[in-house]
This record gives sequence, structure tokens and C-alpha cells, in this order.
Amino acid sequence: MKSCVVGFVLVLAQACGSATGPLGGNLVVRAAPPALSLSNESPATIFTFPIEATLAMRANWAPCSDPAHCSGIKPGDTKELPYAQIAGYAAGATQAIVYWWHLVPDGTAGFKPDSIRAVPVRL
Repeated sequence: MKSCVVGFVLVLAQACGSATGPLGGNLVVRAAPPALSLSNESPATIFTFPIEATLAMRANWAPCSDPAHCSGIKPGDTKELPYAQIAGYAAGATQAIVYWWHLVPDGTAGFKPDSIRAVPVRL
């Protein structure tokens, strides 16, 4: 029994230290009309996809997974995003969702999102 527990702890420790697992941190989103303020409070570059909330329920989108073609926010940086750059935004919209993720190696030569998170915001 003791060897099973030790084995489980070793497997868990390896999984938690995986370079492909979700990274910690946070994206702080504030409405500052006519823009959103996006602050990266994580240890790695964050990539985002902002979308108007009612459109989010029916949109079919995929996260950018190529850091050479994705615009990211470096750790500690803040980016101002005009409302006009929110997918589906129109005058009178009251809510948006900012999806965000880190890119981690995918095991080949590319990258993949570690985990896609969402931050709802009132406009």
C-alpha cells in the first residue's frame, strides 16, 4: 500500500510540473469606454479573443496557436483594446467575454493553448 501511495505522489508531482499543463496567473479586464483594459498578471504571454456576449453563445472560433501570428500581452503589460475590435460589437452592446490562454509546446514543433479561460465584462 505504501508503495502505491508513493507512486501516486510521484506521478502527481510529474503531472503538476508538466510544461504542457495550464499555467497560473490571471488576466484582469476593465471596461474603460471606449476600450477594454487588459492586464496580464501571469508569468507568461497571454493571448486573447474578445467577443460580444450574446454572439459568444453561437460563435464558432478557434484560439490562435501560432505565436508568430498571434498578438499577445507580455507578463506585467496592459493592452488597450478599442470596443470596435471586440468580435460582434455594435453600439448598445452591454457585455463582452474575453477568452484567454497561454501557448505551450504541443509535443511536436508547434504550440497549443494550455487552457481556455473566460472573463466576462460589462461594457
